[in-house]
Amino acid sequence: LLSACRLRGSNPQGDWRILLLFLSVFSLTEASDNLREILQNVAKQRGVSNMRKLGHLNNFIKLLCSVGHSEEKFGFTYEEIIICLRLALLNEAKEVRAAGLRALRYLIRDSTILQKVLRLQVDYLISRCIDIQQSNEVERTQALRLVRKMITVNALLFPSSIVNSLIAVGNDGLQERDRMVRACIAIICELALKNPEVVAQRGGLSTILKNVIDCQLSRINEALITTILHLLNHPHTRQYVRSDVELEVLESFFSPFHALLKYF
Repeated sequence: LLSACRLRGSNPQGDWRILLLFLSVFSLTEASDNLREILQNVAKQRGVSNMRKLGHLNNFIKLLCSVGHSEEKFGFTYEEIIICLRLALLNEAKEVRAAGLRALRYLIRDSTILQKVLRLQVDYLISRCIDIQQSNEVERTQALRLVRKMITVNALLFPSSIVNSLIAVGNDGLQERDRMVRACIAIICELALKNPEVVAQRGGLSTILKNVIDCQLSRINEALITTILHLLNHPHTRQYVRSDVELEVLESFFSPFHALLKYF
């Protein structure tokens, strides 16, 4: 094709446009073929080793960064891609599950894709990755990074299933010496500022105050209390702080005799 362009001296600009068009079509076809191979290998239950699946998931991220987010370029719909990536979260190897979580984090770019992820009930698999045994720190770290990406994209769509897992770690993690406790509490505080309703409905505000009592670091305690005070400071979020539960605990921090007054 290059030699043909050189031989045509009448309209070189038009020939180069044809060449660029050919290269763009070729690159789109190549990207679609590569993605098909990646998804096929990730979705196969037999015949593909976990190391190969891990490599394909990493290649998916590279392809996504080079091609961009476009169903036309992919040759697949987002639903089809999410269904294949969802299978990686059910793999027996924690490395493959972590790579699947990382791939989903790169895929979720806007609210439309996030809605499709939630419609396919991937949030329950993310909750499973958070609740899994503490030794899988790589997997749980990727799960929490994905959770923060979901909050950044659209906190109002955040599912209660993941909130339950975060609160469970926040309530019992210190007794179990879970190293992810502070990360989960930080995410709960971030979510409470952007979507206080879902946090309050699941008892997340009580979890925040409980960690104020258990934590000995003043800077962390200050951040936790500031989250509750921020909700109290605004009329439209004040309703989520229960006067007989969270507010009573909050008052006890400023008055050491508050807890004794109800007995007199």
